[in-house]
Amino acid sequence: MLQTIADDLWGEPCLAYHVQPDLSPETRASLGELQKPIAERWPVPLHFAPPEALHVTLYALVQVKERFDKEGYWSRIAEPCRTLLEDLCMGHGPLELRFSKLKVTDTAIIAVATDETGLITRLREKLADLIPPPPGRAPLRYNLVHSTLARYRTSDAVPDNVIGAVEAIPVAIHAPVERLKIIRETLFPCQEIDEILSFPLR
Repeated sequence: MLQTIADDLWGEPCLAYHVQPDLSPETRASLGELQKPIAERWPVPLHFAPPEALHVTLYALVQVKERFDKEGYWSRIAEPCRTLLEDLCMGHGPLELRFSKLKVTDTAIIAVATDETGLITRLREKLADLIPPPPGRAPLRYNLVHSTLARYRTSDAVPDNVIGAVEAIPVAIHAPVERLKIIRETLFPCQEIDEILSFPLR
């Protein structure tokens, strides 16, 4: 059994800044098509974002759940982040994210992807090493590239056979990425965003 945790932020106003790949409408639609078989197998209703809100967060520069002067912090790190990302992306060809499986966690159901170029790993390491985190907080360290497809409306104990059925749904999505971007999120999860900066991959 897995004890899930209800999402108490769904549809709420928020403030966050993230580095994301620019996913094509086709990629978002393909990810969105996975939501129906998930819903068919899950025993209780779930939160599903519309396809246009589906995304991949490569690095959370300012996290949704944190409480501090987010705009003041962003104003201090914006220029170093821009410089770092420009340097990393300069001369780097497009990415191709390969989504190959679903994973059920205690907070969400996600589609897991890989990046064979290594750019995402380098980007995460550089941001963690070179951008000072908010006061009193540690740099983020990531071990997955993923897109969140569903979040939990209620906290339930879910049987292993349900988890196995969801994780057995076949996934084979090749997602070309021609640019990275920094977005400002104001309605969770990424249902309202503004694009702040853009970094082409050519």
